[in-house]
Amino acid sequence: MKNYYTLILAGVALAATATASQAAEPLKVQVGAASEYTGKGLGKSDGNTAAFGSVRWNVGKGFYLNAFASEAASSKGADAEVILSGGYEREFGDTSIDVMVMHRKLTGETNGVDSAYWEYQADVSRDFGKRFSGRLRVNYSSEAYGSADEAWWVEAQGSFKITSADKLTVAYAQRRLDRGVEYDAWNIGVKHKFSKAVSGDLRWYDTDGHEFGERYEGRLVAQLAVNF
Repeated sequence: MKNYYTLILAGVALAATATASQAAEPLKVQVGAASEYTGKGLGKSDGNTAAFGSVRWNVGKGFYLNAFASEAASSKGADAEVILSGGYEREFGDTSIDVMVMHRKLTGETNGVDSAYWEYQADVSRDFGKRFSGRLRVNYSSEAYGSADEAWWVEAQGSFKITSADKLTVAYAQRRLDRGVEYDAWNIGVKHKFSKAVSGDLRWYDTDGHEFGERYEGRLVAQLAVNF
């Protein structure tokens, strides 16, 4: 089944790429692969590589729509995660905001699992000179995955521009929710631009919840993405 979803992702990416080649700047496409799919600091593909793709349409006046899909895995049989979102972003001098509404769904899970839910997210970013920048992210869901209820993800991120092609980023976050596992998570890594279209990321992820299972343990994740 996993190979089936890989073919779907590849087909969507090729179709989107063909569309993007005929479109102007408002449409952006990204395809790539990671040594593991991660989300909110956790491994989400059972330690296996994962193909992913996204299409973003900048509607205008700061509004945008985005569709993202990646191979994934869960104890309930999931083989992919799909995220549909819409948002608004705006700059105020050195500060920018990005607010969005997201609908997440793990596909292929067994009947009875609540694997689809809504999230509401806000980012506030600021540049501190030419090399340093920071971002605060707050993500909220009234109903999270499975049997979990109200959930929060609060993350602070700092970045340092090493060269014109390399950026070091560090992040620390807390996951708090009703009827679910709570933990703190962090990551550190370097993003590198091989060209205008191709970029890579090498990052260490970890949490303080190793006792909750393999998904919560530390992992080194490499990612390669191509932008159109």
